[in-house]
Amino acid sequence: MASLKGVRVAILATGGFEQDELMKPRQALNEAGAETTVVSPNGGEIRGWKHTEWGDRISVDESLKNVAPEHFDALLLPGGVISPDKLRMEPKAVQFVRSFFNAGKPVAAICHGPWSVIEAGAAYGRRIASWPSLKTDLRNAGAEWIDEEAVIDRNLVSARKPDDIPAFNKAMIELFASSKERGATLRAPGTPSGISEHNGDAQVHARRIKQMLDDLATHAREDSHKISDPKAQALFETTSETLHGLMKAYSHYEEHGERQGAEFERH
Repeated sequence: MASLKGVRVAILATGGFEQDELMKPRQALNEAGAETTVVSPNGGEIRGWKHTEWGDRISVDESLKNVAPEHFDALLLPGGVISPDKLRMEPKAVQFVRSFFNAGKPVAAICHGPWSVIEAGAAYGRRIASWPSLKTDLRNAGAEWIDEEAVIDRNLVSARKPDDIPAFNKAMIELFASSKERGATLRAPGTPSGISEHNGDAQVHARRIKQMLDDLATHAREDSHKISDPKAQALFETTSETLHGLMKAYSHYEEHGERQGAEFERH
């Protein structure tokens, strides 16, 4: 199993979360070495839902108002109908989720968890697995609903239901670990790894733009294989190549900026 030692994972939930979809992934993350924190709009305790009846109560580690996305490296969104439905109506919860996508941090969502992904405006153009009743919601949000036990699309891993938890846990840990290896996790609250506070804002923006370009290039390349018109295919392929060229330019800027930041700190 991949090591998640030092990776800080926020688990966003409120009353009515599907018990197995929080407890079992959390156990898997803890066993892999991650530091997990249950975050909820309110403190105290929240109660799980176990299949067809109320389940156990668990303690909330941090109230949503007392934490920031910068405090964490990854996000887990458990399912259950009640909890995700409440969270998508809570502006602070939606912004919390959106911040992980904006920063390119890994997110794991299962069952009804993708409701928060939709509300955060991060579903468009993605392949997402969920409970079947979310199929239309996801399609209306511009996503492709996938009927598979675990689906990874860039920084998002998703699954359909409790039966998928073993595959979901494996894919989630792999995604979180790969993000750690790429240096996507944050070493200190508020400051991205390898970026000084003097050039941090510009560097973060560059990373976000590069992520957007990567998304567009990927879809352009995929769409080129879905059409039969040779001229349209050539247009999509050219678009993809152009976007990849821009991505390289932003990558060069990141590397150059980080070297400048390191040089600044030495002096």
